[in-house]
Amino acid sequence: MKRLILPISTLLLMTIGCDNPIIDDRVELDNSELQDFSSELSSDLGLSKTSANAVNGILNKHGRGGKHRAPGFLWKVADELADKLSGEEKARLFEKMEEKEIPLFSNSKGKKGKGKKGGKNHKDFNGVVKVLTVDQKVTFKAIIAAYKEKFKAVHEQVKDGTLTKEDAKTELDALREAMNAEVDALLTDDQKAQLEQNKADYEAKRQAYKDSSKAVMTAVLGMTSEQLSEFDTANQEARDAANALFEKAKNGDIDKDTLREGLKAIFVSKNEKMSNIFDNGQLEIIKIHKALEMRMKKHKSGKGKMRGGKKGRGGKKGSKG
Repeated sequence: MKRLILPISTLLLMTIGCDNPIIDDRVELDNSELQDFSSELSSDLGLSKTSANAVNGILNKHGRGGKHRAPGFLWKVADELADKLSGEEKARLFEKMEEKEIPLFSNSKGKKGKGKKGGKNHKDFNGVVKVLTVDQKVTFKAIIAAYKEKFKAVHEQVKDGTLTKEDAKTELDALREAMNAEVDALLTDDQKAQLEQNKADYEAKRQAYKDSSKAVMTAVLGMTSEQLSEFDTANQEARDAANALFEKAKNGDIDKDTLREGLKAIFVSKNEKMSNIFDNGQLEIIKIHKALEMRMKKHKSGKGKMRGGKKGRGGKKGSKG
């Protein structure tokens, strides 16, 4: 009986081929959000199956079992990708940031300014709804619907030229204050106390998450105490300067264009200061983190709703070269 002998080259290809379909060691992610995130990265960066599998391994290591929601998840991923991705892959990862000229240390909430939509007259109606009774919700919906029509009427007047933007702002501010007063009158003292407690709980939870994320960032970047101090100082100076501008705008001392240009100057200065704090290796991890953060936001569930540092990535510790 004749034996079937395969060429040695064929055997080698089957055994150790780069993306051998026979040896399928793909890492499966246990979360659809992570899977979407991974798929986009693979597509954008043009990763081979082997490289994509390596990325999945990193995502799985730090994100399985819901850990992708934990503080500092993307910092841990960015740290490993700094070593795993090629220079060409990193360049493709940074393309969107560079096209849109996204500052490396920009506020993740964008350029909309301080606070939530609606400014000083805005009330957190989502929080209000949670404490209302069934009957109160009926009244609440009627109040909101009535004021929605009033807001619409003011905007229409601006659109047809019968009302200036300045006068419209005055009218809209007055309407918001009146609406908030009606909603406030709807609440009992106990409900108001519950709202304040809910707000305090939320802020405490938010601050704890922020502190934990910063701790992971500090560890990943290997920040020195000097870097950490300079980082905190630069952030605080920018916040203080921005708050001063917002206060001037609130008091009518400056217009929106002046506010916008002032904020732009503040954050350009902040970015320059921040960039001088870190060495090249640390800046690369920070840039990878920023690029990942931009992509991750698109895959959140409910979508539509340092001088010093680690050795080996930017030269010697503390080197900028």
